[in-house]
Amino acid sequence: MASPNPSARRPAPGARRIETAARRLFAHHGYAATSMADIAAAAGVSKATVFHHYGSKRALYDALLGDAFAGFREQLIPLLDVEGDVQASLRNFTAAHAERLARMQGTMRLVARELLAGSAGEGEALSGTAMSHNFSLLVAALRRGQALGTVRADADAGLAAYLLLCANWFLFQAPGLVRRNPDLRVTASTDTYADELARLLYFGLEPRDGPAREDAP
Repeated sequence: MASPNPSARRPAPGARRIETAARRLFAHHGYAATSMADIAAAAGVSKATVFHHYGSKRALYDALLGDAFAGFREQLIPLLDVEGDVQASLRNFTAAHAERLARMQGTMRLVARELLAGSAGEGEALSGTAMSHNFSLLVAALRRGQALGTVRADADAGLAAYLLLCANWFLFQAPGLVRRNPDLRVTASTDTYADELARLLYFGLEPRDGPAREDAP
């Protein structure tokens, strides 16, 4: 799937209005249930205008997904500097990812809708393929750290990546629920949340001086 570089792609004003309408409709109704006629009506343009800017519904959907997923690859993955301070890198990645989810709510909600619907339709396939690719890049970065000796060799890199992304996604999907919980006050500040999540992932729950021994006095 083609994923335009969000820093290079500059849709014309008319196309930007179409994308805003499409993003909202895809997020609310899903890929399969949204037609080009629906998008044209919501954007206040003719269907011919929509097809002029995007040759098909698939091309329009690809453009919206490209904004989300290309940015992940180009802006977030490089933050994981496994050759340096891994804990600081995890913190920087977590903060940037959480802020990106909040900043691109419309696009991220359309992705989440397709993935959570479980419809096995084309929209879910497109979102799932792109997300799986980005997930693999995150796992690969952690495995590079394992090869370099900066990440624990016996850690499950896939599970670590899963925990990192899922924590951010759940916070994005239900921020009110999470932040109202008195046991999750740490999420009130993105910086504090990123610091604590990175520390927990990097050091785990084991006491820093090792587990207590049963025969210890």
